[in-house]
Amino acid sequence: MKLLRVLAWIFLPFIIIFFSWRKLGRVARIGGAIWAGLVLLIIVIPTEEKPNVSAKRETEKVATQEKVPEVEKAVAVVDKGTAKTDEEAEKKAKEEADLKAKNDAATKKAYQKEVLAFEKSVYALEETMSPIMSTYQEAMTGLGNGTVDIYTVYEATENAKKAADHLQSQFYNLNVPESLPKDVKEKLNGATSDLSTAYYSKGKAFDAVLEFLDDQKPSHMSKFKDEIAMSDSFVMNGILKLMEAKEAVGLKLDAK
Repeated sequence: MKLLRVLAWIFLPFIIIFFSWRKLGRVARIGGAIWAGLVLLIIVIPTEEKPNVSAKRETEKVATQEKVPEVEKAVAVVDKGTAKTDEEAEKKAKEEADLKAKNDAATKKAYQKEVLAFEKSVYALEETMSPIMSTYQEAMTGLGNGTVDIYTVYEATENAKKAADHLQSQFYNLNVPESLPKDVKEKLNGATSDLSTAYYSKGKAFDAVLEFLDDQKPSHMSKFKDEIAMSDSFVMNGILKLMEAKEAVGLKLDAK
C-alpha cells in the first residue's frame, strides 16, 4: 500500500496533494505543491523538437530542381513571343515605309506636272509676242534702208507697245498652284514678278521709240537701249527662277 502511495506521489502528485491537502503539514504541503507543479510542467509542456535540417535542405533542393525547367520554359516562351512581336513590328514598319515612299512618289509626280503646266503657260504667253516683235523689227529694218515709211513703223511700234503692256498684266496675274511646296511657289511667284517687270520695261522702251519717231532726238534712242537692257535682265532672272523651281521638284533640265 505504501508502495502505491509512493508511486502516486511520484507520477500523480497533483492528484494526491489535492486529496491529502488537509492531512499534510505545512512543510509537506509546500514540498508537495512544488513537486506537483514540476511534474505538471513536464507533462503539459513537451520537449521542443529540433528541426530536421537535412530533410529541409533535401526538400528545398528537390523543389529547386523541379522549378528550374519551368523557369527555362517560361523564358523560352517569352523569347519566342518577343521575337514574334519584333518580326511583326519590323513588317509593319516596312509596310509603312513602302506606303510612304509610294505616296511621296505620287506627290512628287503631281508637283512636276503642275510646274510643267506653269512653264507651258509662261512660254505660251511669250509666243503671243513673237509675231508682233517680228513685224516691229521688219518695220525698223525697212525704215533704215528706205523700203518702209515712218507711218508703218509708227504703227508697228504702237502694236508692240500694246502687246508689251498686255503681257506685263498677264504675267502679273498668272496664278501659281497653291498645292506646291512653299519654296517652289516662292520661285514661281518670283518668276512671274520678274517677267511682268521685264515687259513693263519693254513697254517703256517702245514709248522711247515713238518719241524718237516724233522728234528724232537721239536721247530717246538712248533711253530705248537702257529699257531694253533692263527688260532682258528681268527676263533672264525670271527664266532662271523657273528653272530652279523645276529642279526643286526633281525635273531634269534640258542640256544645251
